[in-house]
Amino acid sequence: MTLDHRTPAHERPVPASPPAETPECEASTCAGISTPESTELHTAWPGWIPLLVITVLVVCCVGFAVGRIGGW
Repeated sequence: MTLDHRTPAHERPVPASPPAETPECEASTCAGISTPESTELHTAWPGWIPLLVITVLVVCCVGFAVGRIGGW
């Protein structure tokens, strides 16, 4: 009894290395997603500036809410 180790016709063999790009037929809905981000965007803002902006917004909203409740 011999075994046949052929790959079925509907399955393709796995390549030794992954392809460099996603084939066009699979990338039609996600074009441009894998574009690299420029280095300048990583250093555009120090980490504390967005936190400061969020803190100011939260303090303003809480102050407005306390003022509305106090003025009622």
